[in-house]
Amino acid sequence: MKAEAIVIQRPERQTGAQKALFGLVTVVLWVGWAFLWLPLITLGAWAYGIRDALAQLHLLDPITDGGDIDIVLIVAFASAAIFTAWSMYNYARFVGKQKRRGNSPVGVAETAATIGATTNDAVRLQGTRRAVVSVSDEGFMTLDDAR
Repeated sequence: MKAEAIVIQRPERQTGAQKALFGLVTVVLWVGWAFLWLPLITLGAWAYGIRDALAQLHLLDPITDGGDIDIVLIVAFASAAIFTAWSMYNYARFVGKQKRRGNSPVGVAETAATIGATTNDAVRLQGTRRAVVSVSDEGFMTLDDAR
């Protein structure tokens, strides 16, 4: 007796609830794994002087010393001004213009000529949802079956 294929080899057999549960279990286990490494990461961070880096950036005593906040504010305002100017330029450039233009209608005869079929085949293709077609070596299409 041949055993049925396991779920890993046939993932389409899993229900949505199973996929959601397995995803949740995976996330929980990865978070747990990261949590186990946190003490070692903290020790390494202190060893490499993260506290000294914070002191150099004036983040430990932000009230008494302005630090580099002036530069941060200048860059923030400059960025806001640049993006505002760019958006106003684009607004002035595109205001009142149609975003999409409609395609001109194509007749059945043009469609048939483009796909290399007869006009009768093109009419039948337009009226069906499914069709079986053949393409000859010369590149001409013929309609075998239309439903």
